[in-house]
Amino acid sequence: MKRGVGIAVICLGFAAWAASGADLALCDYHAPQTDLLDSNLSFSYRYYDDPETDGIDVNSGWVKLNYHRFADAPEVGYSLSGLVQLMLADFVPTGGTGSASATMRYYLSEVQPLFAFGGLESSAATGQRNPGLEVRAGVGYGRFSDVTPLAKAFRFQSELIDVGALERELSADALLAIAAEVGKRIEYDKLEDLVGVIESLIENDSGVILNARSLLLIEGILLEQGDERHCGWAVQAGLGYEVVDAFGEPRNVLLTASADAAIAGDLGSQWVLRCSASGPLDILRQHTLTATASGEMTLSEDASFLSDFSYQRVKPSSGDAANSFSAALALSFDIGGADVAVQLSLTRDAGASGWAKDLTISASMDLLQERRPTRGWESGSFELD
Repeated sequence: MKRGVGIAVICLGFAAWAASGADLALCDYHAPQTDLLDSNLSFSYRYYDDPETDGIDVNSGWVKLNYHRFADAPEVGYSLSGLVQLMLADFVPTGGTGSASATMRYYLSEVQPLFAFGGLESSAATGQRNPGLEVRAGVGYGRFSDVTPLAKAFRFQSELIDVGALERELSADALLAIAAEVGKRIEYDKLEDLVGVIESLIENDSGVILNARSLLLIEGILLEQGDERHCGWAVQAGLGYEVVDAFGEPRNVLLTASADAAIAGDLGSQWVLRCSASGPLDILRQHTLTATASGEMTLSEDASFLSDFSYQRVKPSSGDAANSFSAALALSFDIGGADVAVQLSLTRDAGASGWAKDLTISASMDLLQERRPTRGWESGSFELD
């Protein structure tokens, strides 16, 4: 249980970090309405057959799917979260873990993000008799927000400085004003109208006149997809009831708690965390604890970092706890024209005697590359100069 308590402390610490701020961070922007989806699929597999040994030496791996959705409006909001991880051997699933949650929030105040909630929580793991299913209700505090508009405002600033159109950073007020206009993009009939408003805000704050190249740069950033960022946190606690007990034991009234957090950085980073705990009044004797975290960070124009973590602990009232853990870290570099990738994964399935470790380093480089123009069809054949 000490490990479970440690995970819970980390979750609460992460949520507190999400609530703190710097001079102007992405999380300082609050959209009036939010509906964001974050999902990723990761896969690792290794096959190795040494002809000098009997049988296939290595033929195993794993596949993991993470899913998060956050939606918030002034009066209501909801969160959906899911994780599925399968362990593979000979390309056949041999075990795995899974968790899913759905929460509906009704905000009780227009000033503070205090809410009442109701929802479902489910977990499954190798060794469990059934997938566990709980219903929950209680109160909580926190919100999530789409901060993509402010992320684009930071991009305008950074790239205009890079091309020499700006000599200094914009003020916090100007960045927030630009973000507010980007957030209202749907209200503009034409994209060039929005570009014109952004141009005025930048010029009024910086005292410079933007040229046509700068305006095309702004328009290009506005049109980019896949750079969505979200921020926020929520903690909640209440009571629940076991609809299905994972080990076929008597169903109980439960104490429940959970924490969610999403952190976005202006350097192209996004981190998402979810923790959940539940158990009867004698929670030390019987409990279910799940934690998932995923992140991506653009370190530079030529380097990026990805991480993925999941932990699940299921403790029946009689018998030992089943613990499952996995972590994967990956670095990708472009070094002098070579693409280099480093991936480290650690997994430990429920009931396993030790850790499975996998370190993979790969690199590729184009040694010769020449693009030659074509002349067209001649004498019934296609010729290259």
